[in-house]
Amino acid sequence: MMKTFIYLIVFFFSISLKAQKLEASISQDKISIGQPIILSYKVQLKKIDTLSFNSQDNAIQARSITESGALSSEGIEFEIVQHFIDTFLFDGANKEWTGTYTVTAWDSGFFIIPGPGIVINDSTYHFQDLTISCNLLDAIDGLDIYDIKENYADVPDKPFSFSDFISNHWWWMLIILFAIIGILSYLKRKNMADGIEEVRSISLKERTLIAISALEKEKLWEKDQLKEHFIELSYIIRSYLTSRYTISLLEKTTYEAKLLLTQKGLNDETVDIIIRILSQSDMVKFAKSKPDVIAIMRKSTLAKQIVAETSPLEFDNA
Repeated sequence: MMKTFIYLIVFFFSISLKAQKLEASISQDKISIGQPIILSYKVQLKKIDTLSFNSQDNAIQARSITESGALSSEGIEFEIVQHFIDTFLFDGANKEWTGTYTVTAWDSGFFIIPGPGIVINDSTYHFQDLTISCNLLDAIDGLDIYDIKENYADVPDKPFSFSDFISNHWWWMLIILFAIIGILSYLKRKNMADGIEEVRSISLKERTLIAISALEKEKLWEKDQLKEHFIELSYIIRSYLTSRYTISLLEKTTYEAKLLLTQKGLNDETVDIIIRILSQSDMVKFAKSKPDVIAIMRKSTLAKQIVAETSPLEFDNA
C-alpha cells in the first residue's frame, strides 16, 4: 500500500514537471558598467492553464557575492532601462509565455539576481537565480587613468565647478532670470508706447530649441566628439526641465530624474522619452556606445518634441 502511494506521488509530480517548465536566461553574464543586458523568463504550459506575473517598473534588487563565494546581506539595484515585455506563443494544446527585462548596473562586482515568482493555476513557482559579473571599462591605450583619490590629495580647496554652482544656486538664478524677463517686458511696453522698436524677450522654450539646433549644426560626431555631443544634449534637457518644473536635475542620476519628473505629474510616455534621451547619453559616456547618425538626429528630434510638448502655450500680444 505504501509503495503504491509513493508511485502515485512520483507519477503526478512528473506530470506537473512536464506541464510547466520554467526557464531563466541572461544575454550576457559578464558586462561593463552601464552596458544593457536582457533578462528572459520562459514558461511552457497547457493552453488551459492560467498565469499571473507581477513585473517590476524601475529596478530589480540583486544580491552581492563576496570573495569567499557567500551571499552578502547587501546588494545593488539593476536599473530597468526599458519597460517589461511579455508575449504568448500558442501551439495546439500548449502555449509558451516569455517575459523580458532590459537592465543595466552602475556598480562593479559579482551579483545574483533572484528568480522572480510566477503564479500558475493558483500555485506559486520561482525561476532559477541568475549570476552576473559587472566590471569597470577596460583601459584604453594612450589614455592616462588616475586614482580618484588623487583629486583630493594635495588640493586645499575644492576647485570651482560650474555644474555644482548651478546646482547649489539655481533658485536665485531663476529669480534673476524672472527679474530680467520682467524688465524686458516693461521696456517692450514702454518702447511700443513711445514708437521705439519693440524689445522682445526670448522664452525658455525658444532658448532651448535654439540651443538644440545649434548643437546639431556643430556635428560634433564628425569630429570624433560624440561623447561631448551627448553630454551637451543631456545638459540642455536637464537645464530646461530644471527651469520648467523648478527642480534640480543637473546632478541627479537618470533614475533619480525619472522619479522627480513622475512626482511632478508628467505622463508616463513623456517621462519615458526623456529617460531614453538621458539613458542614451549615459551609455555613450560610460559604455562607449556609438549610435549612428540617424539615431543621433532621432534623439535631437525627441528632445525638441519634449520641449514643445511640455512648454506652456504662448499667445501673441498676451
